[in-house]
Amino acid sequence: MTLESYIGLDQGEGMSESAFEAFKDRIKAAAAQIASIKKEESKAKKTEEELIKILVKFIKNSSKTDLVLLMSRALEQNLPANFVLAIVLLANEDIKAEAGHFVMLNEAHFKDEKLSLSGKVDEIMGDSSNSENHDGRSLIFFKANNDALPLKIKIDLDHWLKTLLFQAEETPQKLLKNAYHIEMIPLPKEWEYEETQYKESKKIKPILIALIAHIIEDFFRQQKLVDFDYDKIDNFAEFLITGILNKTAENLENRKLLA
Repeated sequence: MTLESYIGLDQGEGMSESAFEAFKDRIKAAAAQIASIKKEESKAKKTEEELIKILVKFIKNSSKTDLVLLMSRALEQNLPANFVLAIVLLANEDIKAEAGHFVMLNEAHFKDEKLSLSGKVDEIMGDSSNSENHDGRSLIFFKANNDALPLKIKIDLDHWLKTLLFQAEETPQKLLKNAYHIEMIPLPKEWEYEETQYKESKKIKPILIALIAHIIEDFFRQQKLVDFDYDKIDNFAEFLITGILNKTAENLENRKLLA
């Protein structure tokens, strides 16, 4: 069957030869784009399978019982393997050595201002010149003496944050679909026989907050930051993942509008 007969139109039925050729070019371009998308999806699926193998190997061999439990539960809830790996990289050099080439960014990415929650990473990481930012949940508020974080630690956290943002962008639909616990809450009725209306209640899954908090705490202890208030790490982890998910949703919506 020819393209002309398939669309029920030949060159003599209301379309000039040049217009028809242009139409065929658009069809070919669309087919090529679809093929490219399928190829990328296949590549992404293969990459995720490799990352899951690395995570499973780490889970089997690691002596960090608490971390293994948190990672296992995160994977059980279908959180993207690349994002789980990006979280764990901060405090685990062994998994960084094996999976870093899949997940870690290069220097060009680290300088990309788009890979930050606000374009001001220092504010998130605890710049002492702006200690009132983010409702007091900046990392500087973990410090008992309110001194700024050591430069190396700030750089490590900056790179980690940008890695999380980048990996969130790699699998935005899957992350946003599985990062939340969604519940439909019935609204009060104005009269007895009125049909029940519902509103959506969306909360970040506790496992995601717990995993991030655990990694941050482990990282701080490795860096011997003993003067931090560790009771606040859960709040900071929730603040951090909320910003990442909101930024990911915003970027995904912008992509849809551009498309």
